[in-house]
Amino acid sequence: MIKNYRRPFLKTVAAVMADLSAIWFGLAFITPNFSPLINPDTIVILTKDITFGILFLLAATIIEKLL
Repeated sequence: MIKNYRRPFLKTVAAVMADLSAIWFGLAFITPNFSPLINPDTIVILTKDITFGILFLLAATIIEKLL
């Protein structure tokens, strides 16, 4: 019974991961408009946003590959 739901569940999780990746990259794109890049905290935030974007994109790719 559970095996019937495995493929659609993984497909949904991969889609959510891809959406979260897009959100993180969107934050990295928008952040410089509201914070000066001279501030070291802004650089940390941009690095975090890009890192999470890459990680979520990687997770979505790995899950899609499992399918």
